[in-house]
Amino acid sequence: MGKTTLAQFVCQDKKVQDHFANKIIWADVSKIFDPKVLVRKISGSFNRYKASADGLDTIMTDKFLLVLDDARDDAQSERWQQFLDLIRKNAPMGGKILLTTQIRPVANAVEGQMSPDTYKCLELGGLDQENTLKLFNHHAFGDLSPSDCFELQLIGEQIARKLKGCPLLARTIGRHLQGNTDHARWNTILNHDIHKVDDVATEIKKVLRLSYESLSNEVQVCFRYCSIFPPHYKFKMEEMVEMWVSSGLILQREDGINNREDIAIQYFNTLWQKSFFSLVPRELNVDTSEDYYVLHDGMHELSCTVSIGECSRLKATDHGIGIPLTVRHLYVEGINAETINVISKFKYLRTLVIENKENSIQEEHANALKNSIEGRTSLRLLKLYGNGWFCMNDTIAGLEHLRYIYLSATKESNLSKLFKLCHLEVLQILKIEKENESRSISINLPHLQKLHLPKTTVSRIAQIGSLTTLRELNGFSVKRTDGHKITELKDLRKLQKVIVLDVQNVIDHTEASDAELDKKSDLKVLSLEWCADQASCDGRILNKLVPDSNLKHFVISGYNGTRPPLWMESKYFSNLVYLKLDGCVEWDKLPPFGYLWTLKHLFLKNLPKLEYIASSSYSTVVYGYKDTSPDVLPPHLITFVVKNCLGLSELPSLPFSLRYLDIDRVGMSSLPTMCTHMGRRRVSLVESQLSILNVESCNLLVSLNGFLQEEHCRVLTVLSLVCCHMLISLPDASDFKRMSKLESIRIIECNRLSSLGGLEALAYLKVLRIEHCANLVTTSSRLPPASDESTYLKLETLEIDDHQLLAISPIRNLCLTKKLIILEREKMAELPLEWLLQNRSHLEHIEISNAELLKSLPNMHEWHTLRSMLLHNTPLLQSLPLMPPNLWVLDINGCCNELHGECQSGGSEWSKICRIHNCNITPKI
Repeated sequence: MGKTTLAQFVCQDKKVQDHFANKIIWADVSKIFDPKVLVRKISGSFNRYKASADGLDTIMTDKFLLVLDDARDDAQSERWQQFLDLIRKNAPMGGKILLTTQIRPVANAVEGQMSPDTYKCLELGGLDQENTLKLFNHHAFGDLSPSDCFELQLIGEQIARKLKGCPLLARTIGRHLQGNTDHARWNTILNHDIHKVDDVATEIKKVLRLSYESLSNEVQVCFRYCSIFPPHYKFKMEEMVEMWVSSGLILQREDGINNREDIAIQYFNTLWQKSFFSLVPRELNVDTSEDYYVLHDGMHELSCTVSIGECSRLKATDHGIGIPLTVRHLYVEGINAETINVISKFKYLRTLVIENKENSIQEEHANALKNSIEGRTSLRLLKLYGNGWFCMNDTIAGLEHLRYIYLSATKESNLSKLFKLCHLEVLQILKIEKENESRSISINLPHLQKLHLPKTTVSRIAQIGSLTTLRELNGFSVKRTDGHKITELKDLRKLQKVIVLDVQNVIDHTEASDAELDKKSDLKVLSLEWCADQASCDGRILNKLVPDSNLKHFVISGYNGTRPPLWMESKYFSNLVYLKLDGCVEWDKLPPFGYLWTLKHLFLKNLPKLEYIASSSYSTVVYGYKDTSPDVLPPHLITFVVKNCLGLSELPSLPFSLRYLDIDRVGMSSLPTMCTHMGRRRVSLVESQLSILNVESCNLLVSLNGFLQEEHCRVLTVLSLVCCHMLISLPDASDFKRMSKLESIRIIECNRLSSLGGLEALAYLKVLRIEHCANLVTTSSRLPPASDESTYLKLETLEIDDHQLLAISPIRNLCLTKKLIILEREKMAELPLEWLLQNRSHLEHIEISNAELLKSLPNMHEWHTLRSMLLHNTPLLQSLPLMPPNLWVLDINGCCNELHGECQSGGSEWSKICRIHNCNITPKI
């Protein structure tokens, strides 16, 4: 968003114009990229009469800036090579190219033609809240000052929050309201879907429709399918790929090189790369398979528009009027007689998804639903969310053309019939009630690709190795009886994901070898899990459970052998991305991980005897692993989590690529340092990327100075310190000053902490949370009165659990705080008036969780910025002062009956609160 506008500002900047001597070339890239056409445009911008594809040498004779705006064609990367070769051939040193695109593959194609040190990719996000509001106010109020229209300003702030940082929406909505002082109209915009405002809808629809039409027909079909889901639905790639394939949207190509799942993944990535899907930001330590995506409101509305007659969504409150009978894919929210009647009318359904949020389904509705879908030959996918689907097994078993079944819950009754649907490809049942664990299950599903059942259910399936088409097996429990041994995995050559449970039941290393995990070249995810109450393990068994070297995601859990497998101690894995070692209680050392060049996420959990991660020099002696690389950790590691490793006294040096470091219950007295070398191979990241640091329950940790004094904390954004009982002080101002990106600090149960150090140097700190730090509270009582010296801290949120913390430095000198939250442990008799007055010109929100002794509130009629105030447990509060003029939310709960009565219409307090938009005064029960 705002790519072209930003490029225009760059070109208009005086320093840029002086540097390039006004030789700035602007060219719009056509929808279909043709290097020769683009060169003609460039040369034509200087000489419209002699534009040619060979004219670059006469134009680019000096320093220049070439802007290529709105590139869209990503189909032919060799065309970009051809164009850039022309530029390189004719351009002198000092020339620059600025390219804008909304399509990620275009950026990738151009990056692929550049050496790593010659380009920089900038991905624009949305505006922050402050700038969104400024842009909106500029267009909405024009020459007026927003402060001249207090009530409209207040509504405008609420509208700006709904815009989610989109400049297009801020500009369009602002223009729509410009010159309109009707409060009702502003409230209408606030309380309704912004994308349905006429001016906005017209402009957005035009832009989005063009993007949709640029998709291939096959991808358009998949996009239309997404319309059946509710707004803001969280899409997972794996789920959508399975549903598209099972519903018949993906056709096998004639060349047969890629299977249908691979094709569907390509289509999904196309929708994401072209900004139809938005990847929801997640914590860096979360498994990447948990990524989910959303369609923003405009995209969802577009999908509904272009899919009419093909896809539909039906609510229990709807009557199904106007839905064409040609609908093939249907999502139903809630079950009643009307929705069942509508379902029965659609004779050509291929997809039926029903979400039931009630605890159960009435028997009459259940019977009617069974009758409405019974014997359907067109139905390919059936997905039943929620409760109450216990009586459906018989009916579902009669839908013989089903490819996909998902049940949140069912019963044992007639369950076995579901295992005989010969076309079934995906079977997923989360819960089976009244399961008969002693009864074995025979299965005849020759095309099954994904099996996801409760552990006890899978353990009842004999000869699971007969399902030779299986790609995903979520929980195979090994037994010592025939038909349940680990050798059942031998013939499952197409496995891509498997979780193997109860590995302690593998009889010997020969049986482990016969599983032939190393011959499953498609296997990407493997988890080997031992039961907690196992006997001593034979290390030869794990050594024979060697997976294919292309494995990407690997977990070992609960193993009690004395050392890691031999194949983990060598350069075996070539594509490993995720590694988790959990509950290997006898391991005292680990091999170096530096050779895992592709590893990005490393988790070490519950390894109580672990003393160190071996360096390569040590491993040469102990493991026989010979390598000259000094790297102990992978050079491209992003996530490093170490938990419950109390024997580990130090961590190895951290790679510059690391972005998330989580240390919990580790026996070290100081934090690790960063690598001081680049390793044997060239690492493109020369600056530290560490942005999140969590340290918890490290009882020997006394200071952060050694770690935070290093240059690698420049991009740190989140610092969390929990239960570090020996920590006395935070770093001083000179150290904090280097952390120019630090936005959030959380300090909880650091009992000996007596000082916040040089916290005032953090100019960009937004959130500060302090709880259960008793020594800080004690220190505050011994401090002299606050000085007149203010601080540059401009906190969005200050959250504390004791109001006495407002007296410590630098909190006592704050004057720009927006939100104050006091999670009071002690009972507070009065609000901290001096501190509040000091911050009143910026304070927007006050929340007190325990105001049990609070008898009165100060006058607030001049606190113009305060928007919301929440006071909990206020039994002694008898009256209210004059309220802030722009207060939007007032919530006082647990008050006395007298105050509650006087706050009603006609009461003595009514005039003070009647203009507050959202006012809630509730008495103590």
